[in-house]
Amino acid sequence: MDTQSQIQLGNYGTKMRQLGLPDVTVNSGKRGKYSANGEPSRKNIKKARKGEVNYLPEFPEGIDASRLEALREAMVNEMRKRNPNDSLIRKNMDITFALRRDEVVKHEPDISQMVQRWPALFTESQVYLEFNRVAGRNLKEECFGVLDGLCPSMMDIFKGKKGGRVGKQLADLLQQTTSTEPTAIRCLILRGLPIILGDDASMFFKSSLLK
Repeated sequence: MDTQSQIQLGNYGTKMRQLGLPDVTVNSGKRGKYSANGEPSRKNIKKARKGEVNYLPEFPEGIDASRLEALREAMVNEMRKRNPNDSLIRKNMDITFALRRDEVVKHEPDISQMVQRWPALFTESQVYLEFNRVAGRNLKEECFGVLDGLCPSMMDIFKGKKGGRVGKQLADLLQQTTSTEPTAIRCLILRGLPIILGDDASMFFKSSLLK
């Protein structure tokens, strides 16, 4: 980067800091002469990792920290119920995303603290949704995409196991799978993996019937 580009980038950063952009203000006072307590320049600089599109978003327009905190507390109470309202949880998790990222980026809390303050975040559906919020991508679709790419090779491995207990179990699975639909093939591969690896299937995945 030439000197002129560095000057332009520096000016841009200054303007964004003056506008209060969280991604920039989080590092205010950490560079050069602005470093507090004599700390060296660039110490503990916070920046987005690869894939973190929504690293430190602004609070929703018209909603302040106290209102977001009230929504967080309401979700904690909702999660104590036997059957929490999923639609309410999802809505409030979307709204409070900026508050959650503010905590994670600025304070780096322990997992135990996050579990206490954000219990809904540790449910299966919210794990996927939080990834979507941070990265702007669909985690479930990406995982299935990787799995679909491996399916042909795994099918060849399954069919190549001819003898012994492993070969018989895989042959039974192949015989049971009469559909070529992606979901059926994915299930076949996931059911066959613990057999190939010699693991206990009950410890490898959970199965359930949809009603």
